[in-house]
Amino acid sequence: MTDLAPNWWPLARLGEAIEALALDAGLIRDPPTDPLVVPAAFALEDVPRWTEWAAARLEVEAVDVETPASAIDAVLASGGPAILLDDTAEGPGFFALAGRRRGGVLLLDRQAHRRRVPIATLRDRLVEPVAAEHRAAVDELLDRAMIQPRRRPRAAAALLHERLQAERIGGISLLRAPASAPVWRQMRLDGSLRTLALIVAAFVALYVLEIAGWRVIGEGVLAGKVDSGWLLGWMVILLTAVVAQTASAWCEASLAVDLGRIMKARLLAGALALRPDAIKRSGVGQMIGRVIEAQALEALTFNGGIGVLLAGIELVFTAWVLAHGAAPAAHLTLLVGWVVLTGLLGWRYFVRMRQWSGERLDMTNALIEAMVGHRTRLAQDRAARRDAQDDAVVQRYLTTSAAMDGASIVGVTALPSIWLLAGIAALVPAFAGQPVPSPVTLAISLGGLLLGQRAFGGIAGGSAGLARAAIAWSRVRDLFAAARGGAVTVTRRTDGIADEERPVIEAEGLMFRYPGADRRVVDRANLTIRHGEKILLDGASGGGKSTLAALLTGLETPTSGLLLLDGLDKATRGDAWHRLAAAAPQFHDNHILSGSLAFNLLMARRWPPTSADLADATELCEELGLGDLLSRMPGGIEQQVGETGWQLSHGERSRIFLARALLQRASLTILDESFASLDPQRLGQCLAAAIGRSQALVVITHR
Repeated sequence: MTDLAPNWWPLARLGEAIEALALDAGLIRDPPTDPLVVPAAFALEDVPRWTEWAAARLEVEAVDVETPASAIDAVLASGGPAILLDDTAEGPGFFALAGRRRGGVLLLDRQAHRRRVPIATLRDRLVEPVAAEHRAAVDELLDRAMIQPRRRPRAAAALLHERLQAERIGGISLLRAPASAPVWRQMRLDGSLRTLALIVAAFVALYVLEIAGWRVIGEGVLAGKVDSGWLLGWMVILLTAVVAQTASAWCEASLAVDLGRIMKARLLAGALALRPDAIKRSGVGQMIGRVIEAQALEALTFNGGIGVLLAGIELVFTAWVLAHGAAPAAHLTLLVGWVVLTGLLGWRYFVRMRQWSGERLDMTNALIEAMVGHRTRLAQDRAARRDAQDDAVVQRYLTTSAAMDGASIVGVTALPSIWLLAGIAALVPAFAGQPVPSPVTLAISLGGLLLGQRAFGGIAGGSAGLARAAIAWSRVRDLFAAARGGAVTVTRRTDGIADEERPVIEAEGLMFRYPGADRRVVDRANLTIRHGEKILLDGASGGGKSTLAALLTGLETPTSGLLLLDGLDKATRGDAWHRLAAAAPQFHDNHILSGSLAFNLLMARRWPPTSADLADATELCEELGLGDLLSRMPGGIEQQVGETGWQLSHGERSRIFLARALLQRASLTILDESFASLDPQRLGQCLAAAIGRSQALVVITHR
């Protein structure tokens, strides 16, 4: 059995191991000037949060995951990089997973050197703490069944595997480039650039083989004799071309999956980083239009980009073939002119498509807004005016569609066919002069023209895809920009544990105004909130109370002034600010997501939840008077809720919003009009639960 001792790291060297893993995986190029030092008071349960903080300092993302014990092999086979916690008799420690090789995994030893270890050895080590709880019961069962000694190990392993199906293994922190990292960097790290190079190489080889096949058959036909040697060579070329085409198709599919994952993660990160007021200014229809364009961007960019790239390679081969044909000067001049003409017509098509896409998305926006406000339109709007507005929108769409179709016929459909006719016409002067082109050079020219026709067809189709991708990009590029701004910057060490003697919130000279507005909503505010304090913030509507709550919870950034949460500012806390400051926004800013009630309650705490999390959520629901709701729902706390699930009343939704904030167990909890829809009895019940379960509490009410 392989000895794991050289690969086991003590917990005190966690920062050093994270740096070594990031360097080994290429996530960072140089070690940090300020080493990552583990705090003196450090427990095993603090590792995921500290690992996330330490990775953020390196501009790397650490994701804490759990996996069923039966699926641990798949996690290990992924090759990391990852930190694998291991609590032994010697004390808490970990393994640094760096990669995989020949049925095993690569671990970094304490000198940061790679060592190969069998997957089974590492799996047994990680699963042992959980398996030990079941081994006695398995042995007892085997004794009662009187299993023969030679069959006992196999039977014990099978029974243990079944018992471990329901057990989960935690303490796994995966290291990866954040979704906000540049796309090219992410493509380099996951091998997408290498895959792209393989695609280009495969297509170059394919074109070389195609031309070689022409030459073999052509020389045999022109010689008037095609013997078995020529046929055998041609068959070898064809078989090699099939292999190259298969390899290219496999690489294209792999690249499409990787690129799609990168783009989806980047768009999601950008959507989560958008300012709340930016989302509010967009209607439902505009947001759905963005979703439609985001879905199209991935496929159009990949297909259009690959199509144009490969067509460009084909054009290079076309020029080389035509240069050896019957009319090299005329054909090369025609080729250059045709490339320019294709570019001009492609731009014309892009302009027409941009106009058409604008009308299409406007129609989508108008339709969805009309559907949302259907009852209001029926009650308040005149039917004749509704019909006139709809007719005008449809007429504009029809006009732009006709213009785009006309540009498509000329630039996409007709141009490749006209190229072939123009190329044949360019051969006519060659026959008028002396000497007359030979059959060989004539065949080469015709082959080059056919190759060029295919290339221009690929450019036309690929350019159409790129045009649609460019239009889609104009709709979602602010999401990409928002993701870049969402990166975490950490400037000093913290173990994430609040100091009870330090105020939860310290604000001095806090000011905020919304973009484009002159009036300060929050003007030179000074505020201190300490642990255990319960504060009522009362005022008139529009006075800035909800804006102040957004500042304290990190949803908005102050225009100026100092704001500290547990002694650190937002630049230092990063996304961890939202973990320490929770809020239940006003009813119209809150939402029940389509999913289980448990997910809606625990989404800000941990998902998937532990049995203790579910028990705590159930207990809080009882405290808030939702016990009757749980008993009525067939699935209990696992009942599906949301737009298509169990329908909740206004008061039930308000209490679920309240429970969601309290279950986060944050240092600061802000409740904005959370009790407005409750009767006096429910109000007292919910207020008592909020006071009892919060550390520092701010309740906002309106006069």
